[in-house]
Amino acid sequence: MDDVGPAGRGIVLIGPGAAFGTQLLRRFAAEGFALGVVARSDDTVARVGDELGAAGIKVLGEVADVTDAAATARALDRLAVGLGGLTCVVYNAKLSIRGAALGTSPDTLAATLAVNVTGAFAAVTAATALLEGRPDATILVTGGGPRGPGLGDGGRFALSVGKAALAAMTDSLAPPLRRRGIRLRTVELAAAVGPDGPLRPDAVAEFFWQAFAAPQGARFRLTPPRRRAQLSFDESAEAADA
Repeated sequence: MDDVGPAGRGIVLIGPGAAFGTQLLRRFAAEGFALGVVARSDDTVARVGDELGAAGIKVLGEVADVTDAAATARALDRLAVGLGGLTCVVYNAKLSIRGAALGTSPDTLAATLAVNVTGAFAAVTAATALLEGRPDATILVTGGGPRGPGLGDGGRFALSVGKAALAAMTDSLAPPLRRRGIRLRTVELAAAVGPDGPLRPDAVAEFFWQAFAAPQGARFRLTPPRRRAQLSFDESAEAADA
């Protein structure tokens, strides 16, 4: 594993997606991180490996469904060993199913929450044991999108509920994790990500790096350039632990 990266400084991205996952990993690789990825399919793991491999960057991959907490924990354990230790875990898995508030079935809501909230909780708890006592130990969770009343009526009810639950979860977990020396931070993306989208993949990757490297902060929000993208943080979670 010596050619994967420097021992002891590893990052694992859970849910690379197609929008900015490889760019995020490439950005951390530029800072000397060893790379790992967890995805639901072999095809996604292979795609990420091929895209990074074309640039001469090594990445270790594991297949796991984030709705299976035991599988997620096993994948993180194996990658922690393969990378020589972890410094950062990024949870970027998401399931979005359109539907207004009264047009969403309980099964649909449960399915989205299983990925967007319960899966995140399982990843955080599994990562805690692997990160505790490590220098700069950090967990980054992807949030974002439009906020405010009436979201459910706009066809994103399940996603809106999940975002609210995710925010409550991270606010609750941040103080006890901080006491263990682990920073839990939410990176909120205020618009769609894509080569021609309001948020460009490389800019998002850079923002994740800045959120990791920032000396303080609990919630970081990236807005499109026309609204002046900025690194901002919410100190409320830190203040609650003071």
